[in-house]
Amino acid sequence: MNSTFSSRLGPLRSKRIVLIWVVLGVVGVLTTTGLLVTGHSADAGEMRTARTVSDNSMTPGFAGALPDSANPIGDAAPPVAFAPLAGASSAGMPLASSRAVQALADHPLFAQHVGLGRVDCKLPTWHEDPEAARAFYRGAIACLDASWEPTLRGAGLPFHPPRLLAPTESRDVASQCVQRLRNGPTTFYCALDETLVLPYDAMRPLSSGSRRGAQLAVLSTEYGHHVQNLIGVMQAYNEKRSTVGKDTTAGREQSRRMELQARCFSGMFLGTNFGRADIDEQTWTEASHTVHSGQPTRDPRMQGTEENVWGWWKWGADKGDTWECNTWYSSPAHVE
Repeated sequence: MNSTFSSRLGPLRSKRIVLIWVVLGVVGVLTTTGLLVTGHSADAGEMRTARTVSDNSMTPGFAGALPDSANPIGDAAPPVAFAPLAGASSAGMPLASSRAVQALADHPLFAQHVGLGRVDCKLPTWHEDPEAARAFYRGAIACLDASWEPTLRGAGLPFHPPRLLAPTESRDVASQCVQRLRNGPTTFYCALDETLVLPYDAMRPLSSGSRRGAQLAVLSTEYGHHVQNLIGVMQAYNEKRSTVGKDTTAGREQSRRMELQARCFSGMFLGTNFGRADIDEQTWTEASHTVHSGQPTRDPRMQGTEENVWGWWKWGADKGDTWECNTWYSSPAHVE
């Protein structure tokens, strides 16, 4: 009886095993399909997120979007990425060309996530006298050069340091953009001679009581304009603003987009290098306070409201990413 039962059970067991394998196969196919679908959905979601930011509706980094207590990005900033931008070659290979690209929203530097080089800034101590100020500026510019150069060269874009003009009195400025001083002492970048103009009488009121952070916040913003000039954004901006009318509502909006992007670049530099060498917590606090409190010579119609100046600077510091500094894609509300 046992042998008969066993002989009958054998075929049943074989059929059952085959059925089990069929079921497992179907489950496996479904599971694999589910994983593929899930993976595809995640990719689509990421693309939608990126597109949402680019399409103006949810640009982050402004009043209420990020808490003021949020830490700067520090060493979590994206690394410098070699990418096929403007003639760039593969990592480790010489660049075939280096040229500026006259574009705004669709500039290749903003087409992907590209960070800054991390550097250990050894900055001279700030002393309230003109010669010490010039020594500080030279040290800070060298640090900014070291951070920005690998990013721009890695993207096939041109790079060279700016000139520095730092007289004791604004009346002694010998720049092709000297008309910028018609309303009194101020700091500015002159694209015509690629010069950071930092008169001591303009910087001193902005930096009272600061060891180095306030000066670095102002200087790195003007340096941001140098970056815009090097890569071709400033030329595209001048053409666009001329087309829409320099002093029209649309023209002033273009000015704010330009200024706020320089703020974002400034935040990128300080956030990326926060906690390294002389860009310590005190320097960060002084810099952020300078940006957050606003500058007395600032014209909101041309440079943005205090909320948006702070928002773009802080967003750049938090994200450390050129893609995130694309003010040309932002909604008008975020460039007021």
